[in-house]
Amino acid sequence: MNGQAACWSCGAAHRVDAPLCEACGKVQPVPPHRPGEARTSDKFAMLALPRSFDLDDEALSTAFRALSRKLHPDRFARATPQERRFALEQTTRLNDAHRTLRTPAKRAEHLLELRGIHLAGERESAHQLPVQQPLQMSMEFLEEMMEEREALLEAKHGGGGAEAIAKLAAAMELKQATTLARVGEMLRGLDAPGAASIESVAEQIARLRYYERYLDEAHGRGAEG
Repeated sequence: MNGQAACWSCGAAHRVDAPLCEACGKVQPVPPHRPGEARTSDKFAMLALPRSFDLDDEALSTAFRALSRKLHPDRFARATPQERRFALEQTTRLNDAHRTLRTPAKRAEHLLELRGIHLAGERESAHQLPVQQPLQMSMEFLEEMMEEREALLEAKHGGGGAEAIAKLAAAMELKQATTLARVGEMLRGLDAPGAASIESVAEQIARLRYYERYLDEAHGRGAEG
């Protein structure tokens, strides 16, 4: 979400999606969604970080902690109900941004979202982007994943036990890591001559979702929201 807005307190101009006014430090309201507009919220910009797949983990943690302190409820104990509401809403956005950017696969998805490519699937908050129709995954890949899931079910219910499940999970984690490395390479060279198409990058990122769901099932954990 681009553009400028005026601070409700001092009137100074600031980025429309900035959580705080740079001039007076007052917490700002979450920008309203206008009908017909994508609910684009640049999670990198919120944390004043560069748009990059190769995001430094320590820089992310430092930025998150610093902004969390500024938005902490204790700072608004004597504020107006409006300011307390703004702080709560911005904290929700901040936590969402941190969850997305700390995970390479989700970070890659967000980089595509900022280019207007949205993978289909549920979103956690009103500040996330709307979704498009699912990508057309290749039949070869879908059949491969079906076979992988059948092997996992057989290991779980037909014998093999924990050792067989661990072996299958390790093989899937290798595929996940290989695909993630490929996604990183594609994103780094996305604007170079002869680069992979944005759709092919999206298809690789969509594969990561399948791998993650498989591993959630293999490890007996609920999918992360």
